[in-house]
Amino acid sequence: MNIRFTRFLVVGFFYQAYLHRYMIRALAIRDVQSRYVGTMGGLLWAIIHPVAIVTVFYYVFAVGFKLTLPSEVPFILWFIAGLVPWLLFNDTLLAIANSITSNPHLVKKTVFPTEVLPLVHAAASLFPHIVFLFVLLGFMFFLNVSLLGARVLVIYYLVCTIALVCGLGWLLSSLQVFYRDISQALPVVLNIWFWSTPIVWPQAMVSEAYLGILFWNPVYYIVEGYRDAMIYDSVMWPSAVQTTYFWTITTILLLLGAYVFRRLKPEFSDLA
Repeated sequence: MNIRFTRFLVVGFFYQAYLHRYMIRALAIRDVQSRYVGTMGGLLWAIIHPVAIVTVFYYVFAVGFKLTLPSEVPFILWFIAGLVPWLLFNDTLLAIANSITSNPHLVKKTVFPTEVLPLVHAAASLFPHIVFLFVLLGFMFFLNVSLLGARVLVIYYLVCTIALVCGLGWLLSSLQVFYRDISQALPVVLNIWFWSTPIVWPQAMVSEAYLGILFWNPVYYIVEGYRDAMIYDSVMWPSAVQTTYFWTITTILLLLGAYVFRRLKPEFSDLA
C-alpha cells in the first residue's frame, strides 16, 4: 500500500465531507429523528437511556459490590465520565459498520459519495453524546465540582474519538459488504472491549505487571482523558508518550480504512 497515495485518499475523504457538509447535516438530522419518531417519549429517550444505564451500574457496583476508588472522586461521577465517551465510540462504530449495507438505495446511486455515510452516523451520534455530557455536567454541579475553563480540553478527546471511530468505521463498513458476519461479531468484540477498559472498574485493581496492557488500548486513552478533563479538581493533560501512541494507531487506521474503502467501493452497488 502506497502511504502517500493513501494519505491523499484520507484528505480526499474529508474534502468530500466538506463539499457535502450540508447533505451530511441533513442526513444526520434525519437519522436522529428516525430513532425517536413514533415514540411517546420522543427526544426524552436520549436522556432516559444513559440515565438508566448509569443507575443500573451504580447500584450493582457501588451499592452491591461496594466498589471504591483510590481517589476521593464519587464513583458515580467517575463512572459517568468514563461511560460518556464509550457510548459514543460503541454506538457510532455499530452504526457506521452497517452504514453501507443499510443504505442500498443511496449506495446504488452512482453520483452519491458513499464515503460520507460513516460521517453521517458520526454526526448523528453527537446529539445523544452532547445530551449525556449535560447529564455529566449536572452531576458535577450537584457534587460541587468546579467548572474550570480548561475543561474544554474534553473537545480534544471528542475529536480523538471521532477520528478513531472513523478509521475503524471506514474499514469495517467496506468489509461488511462482503463479510456480513462482521455485524454479528462486532457487538461481541465491543462487549469484550468494554470490560477490558477501566470504565466500570478502576485501573488500580490491575496488577502492575499487567498495567502496560492498558497502554495498548486506544479507548483507554480517551476514557481516561475525559476523566482527567472533567471530574478532578484540576485538569490533567495527557502524556506525550500516550498521545503519540494513540495518534500513531489512529492514523494507521485512518490510512488503512481509507485505502480499503476506496479499493472496494466499486463493488458496493452490486453487493449492498
